[in-house]
Amino acid sequence: MAEKRYYWIQLKEGFFKQKEIKKLRKIAGGDTYTVIYLKMLLAAVKQGNKLFFEGVEDTFPEELALELDEDPENVKVTLAFLERQGLIKVMGEDEFLLLQCEEMVGSESESAARVRRYREKKALQSNMGVTPLLQSGNTDIDIEKDIEKEKEKDICPELNSGPEEPPIITLPLNTGEEHLIFQRDIDTFADLYPAVDILQAMRGMKGWLMTNPTKRKTKRGIGRFINSWLAREQDKGEKRAVGYNARNMTTEQYAESIRGWND
Repeated sequence: MAEKRYYWIQLKEGFFKQKEIKKLRKIAGGDTYTVIYLKMLLAAVKQGNKLFFEGVEDTFPEELALELDEDPENVKVTLAFLERQGLIKVMGEDEFLLLQCEEMVGSESESAARVRRYREKKALQSNMGVTPLLQSGNTDIDIEKDIEKEKEKDICPELNSGPEEPPIITLPLNTGEEHLIFQRDIDTFADLYPAVDILQAMRGMKGWLMTNPTKRKTKRGIGRFINSWLAREQDKGEKRAVGYNARNMTTEQYAESIRGWND
């Protein structure tokens, strides 16, 4: 599996001094709207600084309110204000870009976070003149290995690769990243949808996503997209099989099969 990555937003010292934020906070309920905006920024950091409408609710404000655990009306007011102030840009019917997000986002890998915490701990102990005790489970040794790995990644970026097993096919996401499909995924889908040529269906999905870039899915939504596509293909396959069988039945066999449907 790909290594876990942590994301955050960094507020500049003058964030609350911005005229737009001051104006937002002066509106009745403005502090609530400001919190909603911050939660929107956090939600966008893993998605290329964008928010996406996936059709779970009837409208984007309702769906965003569900994701943020906020009142839909408050979210609607916040979105309207941000659009008027040029802080959010509508990229399409289901894609919204938070313009301040790019300059605020930061991230690091899980191993890099461990290395950073370890170095901070060592620096603190050194400043206090304390010799660290050996940790149980060879924790320090493991972290030293992570440090060496981080150094190797800086020298040879290709070492920072994903799973050793090569993907069979990839599907483009709306963030510019690729969703990897492995042989084990193909095998699982083949069991779930026996009437479908899974690999050919995946090629069809990739072609559709490549020619419809504004409709590409999020990391969270790609699984539902794949299953919906395969379910439709499964239905088509079953109908084709029924039609083929019907064409090759005798009149008596076909009449018998109809009676069976009505039992």
